[in-house]
Order: sequence, then structure tokens, then C-alpha cells
Amino acid sequence: MIKELWRRELRLDLLRADYHSPHKFTQTEWQDPRQPPALWYVVYRWLSAVLFFAVAVCSVLDAGRDGQDIGVRYVKWPIYLTNWGLACCCLQAALGAGIATSSLVQDRRQRRVSFWRCRQPYFRCSQVNVSCSTERENGPSSPAATQSLQAPALPLVHRLYWVLNTISVTVAIGITCTYWVAVYEPETHVLDALNILVHAANSALMIMDILLAAHPLRLLHAFWPLLFVTIYLSFSLVYFLAGGTDRMDRTCVYPVLDWAKPTRTTVVCVLGLSFVVAVHTAVWAMHLARRRIARSLREAKMAANKGQADKKDPAVQLDAMA
Repeated sequence: MIKELWRRELRLDLLRADYHSPHKFTQTEWQDPRQPPALWYVVYRWLSAVLFFAVAVCSVLDAGRDGQDIGVRYVKWPIYLTNWGLACCCLQAALGAGIATSSLVQDRRQRRVSFWRCRQPYFRCSQVNVSCSTERENGPSSPAATQSLQAPALPLVHRLYWVLNTISVTVAIGITCTYWVAVYEPETHVLDALNILVHAANSALMIMDILLAAHPLRLLHAFWPLLFVTIYLSFSLVYFLAGGTDRMDRTCVYPVLDWAKPTRTTVVCVLGLSFVVAVHTAVWAMHLARRRIARSLREAKMAANKGQADKKDPAVQLDAMA
């Protein structure tokens, strides 16, 4: 079973950001997949986006902190990997909220149109009645009805959200672990609400996203966060060679990423990229567990509903009495 799982996940065609069910990117795993996005999930997506943007604004402004030129805060905010990851989290949260809301609004509009269309007399348009009977059976926006016609290609905005979401969850967890283990120094860093929000709340929100969202996470898509971190490492090297400094006028942005010591820093970079792969694999396993649990719950619910229907069936009752 494990061998089959690895064989299925390590196909080269899965490197592409494509998926046969676009509706999965607007739904939660804990709903009926035949239904439109749950209203509570759409509300959650907007709350997540608002929280991420609030944390980003507080981070840019260094809310609650004094003693540093405000111009330095703005100019040097983009030099930190933490802030790169936070910006990515904001973008994916906004896209996730947008596509979920758009799907919900579109479904309700289609239901209203279908309702009035199905009230037309039969002789006006036979095709209308055929479509109405199909909609009554499967629902106006049923994924099954849509996929019966064709396998829709994943829209560009869904692809962009998928890429950003995959990067965000892996990078956010990696940043949290790395910061508190290798970067945080009580003598230098202030342990306040802003520090916790930027270096802990980000990963907590992304883990919540993995537990709730219905869209898949590919093992081979680890190359997206790897590419993201590699670009940042390249930027940090160029920034060092250009004579850039951090907020405290040190020649290295992070003490563990000091390019004045190239051998040690190269080893740190290799270990860091390996850690990205490990984190992505752990997140992928978490996503598999979510899907398995949700599928088991749906199967149990279907079995229970079938059992109740059998009890109400007169033929089944007569057989039981016999």
C-alpha cells in the first residue's frame, strides 16, 4: 500500500499545477463535495485573509515598538525571509477568499436562473426541461453534472492560489521552527505580541488551512517552496555583496546566514533546503490524513443513512419478521 502511494505521487505529470476538479479549491474537506462552498468556510477564508493582512500591517509598522527610525522599518522590511513568507500568506489568503466567494455567488445565481427556467412550459423548449430534470437530480452546480460533460481545466487564478498556498504552508512552518530554534536570542529579540504573531501565528493559520481545505497537496510540488527559498538565499548573497545591512546595521540579515563565512553558510543553506523538503513531506502526510478521515466519516454517514432507509422499507421489515 505504501509502495503504491509513492508510485502514484511520484509521477512526473504531477509536477504541473493542474487538477481535474476546480471546485475542490473552493470547498472544505468536511462538506458534501456535491454541494457549493459551505457558507462557514467562505467566512473562514475571509477571516484568515483579514488576520494575515492585519499581521502584515503590524509587522511593517513595528506596532508597539519604539526607538527606531520609521524609515528604516519600511526600507528594510523586505530583506527578511519571514516577511517574504508573510507576504505570500497574504496573497494566497486573498485569492482563496476570492475564489470561494465567487463560487458561492455563482452557484446561487445559477440556482435562481434554473428555478425560473424550470417554471417555463414544456412546449417552449424541450432542452430546458431536459436540463431542468438534470439539475433537479444533481443540482445546478453539481460537480458530477459538470464533469459528465468534460473535465474542466484548472483556471489560472486557481493555479496561482495553489502554488502560493503550497509555498506558504511549507515556508510558514519552516520559518517558525527555524526562528525559535536557530535565530531567536532573548538578548536581541523582544518576545512580544508582534513577534509571536509574525513567527508563530502564521504557521498556526496555515496548519488550520491544511486541516480544512479540500484541495490536494502534491508531494512533488515541494519544488515550489524550494524555489522560493532558493531565490531568497540568492537575494541574501547579492544583498551581502552589495554591502547591505540589517536593521541593527549588521552585515548579515540572519546570524546563521552570514556570507562572510561562506563555507558554514553554504552548509546551512543545504541543511535549510533539506529541512524544507522534510517540512513539505510532513504537511503532505497531514493532508493525506485529513482526506482519509473525511472519507471515512462520509462512508460511515452513508452507511448509517442506508441502514435507516432499509429499516423504513416495508419489504425489509417483512423479511425481518419472517
